[in-house]
Amino acid sequence: MRRHSAFIPLSREHHDGLLLAARLQQGHKALLKLWSHDLNWQAEYIEKFFNDNLERHFQVEENILFPVAHSTISDRAVLVQHLLDEHKYMTSMIEYFRHPNQIDLAKTLKSFGKTLEDHIHSEERELFPICEQNIPEEKLAELGKSIKHYLKGV
Repeated sequence: MRRHSAFIPLSREHHDGLLLAARLQQGHKALLKLWSHDLNWQAEYIEKFFNDNLERHFQVEENILFPVAHSTISDRAVLVQHLLDEHKYMTSMIEYFRHPNQIDLAKTLKSFGKTLEDHIHSEERELFPICEQNIPEEKLAELGKSIKHYLKGV
């Protein structure tokens, strides 16, 4: 199924998130030139990725997408709340990565990767299709403009 243009900017960012999630879950099996197996480096990388990408991405979803989705598909309010709770959980994990406990770091990195992957799949496979089916085209076009505007930081 082809993604509605309103969601393409978010889907593109999801791609980068899925790459990070896969690397974190692969742990020492990740065979990438630009990926370090040093756990502290990975924790710092997640913090930078969050600051440079996820924080703004979460804000777009929370301030623009989720309110429209919640009002349009109120029968799926539980899904929207679950996605919002995952944002809060992942945001709280960033504080841990700033001051990691070495004993739990490998496990926590994998857990963050799994949470991020599951979250993105929920949005791509559940939320976006439900929105595409239930939000009128005019509203989707408006939503798409708002998302692009917010992502550009204008």
